[in-house]
Amino acid sequence: MRRQEQVLTVIAIVLLAGVILYHALSSPLRYEVVVEGEGVTTETVVSTTAVSLSVTASDTVSEASPETPSEASVTAPPGIDSTGRVNLNTATIEDLKTLKGIGDAKAQAILDDRTENGPFTSVDDLTRVSGIGQKTLDGLRDQITV
Repeated sequence: MRRQEQVLTVIAIVLLAGVILYHALSSPLRYEVVVEGEGVTTETVVSTTAVSLSVTASDTVSEASPETPSEASVTAPPGIDSTGRVNLNTATIEDLKTLKGIGDAKAQAILDDRTENGPFTSVDDLTRVSGIGQKTLDGLRDQITV
């Protein structure tokens, strides 16, 4: 019986080491990004394959990677303006889904409305989209622009 306990203990240790190693190697990498400009911001970006940055304060980013620091030029996505607000007239579905309370269906409804009825002339036009009322608009008002 003693021999079986030793074998089971070794198997348990090997499995535990494998799980720990798997998690260590498959966990996302962390990069600290410092944005230099009028307002200095530090942001931690987590990515498994590439660093994806959304910069609103400046066009120049100093990226501190574990190996060597490098400089990159990054601009805000087309649907997000320099203040970080989502532009209803240029936003992609991914940009729209960053808004609180806007999921796949509402983001698609906004894009469909924009296609069918033309660009939004004011933020208040968002209420013409089915499923978006005054309460939702009031919650989004400081996050959106046209």
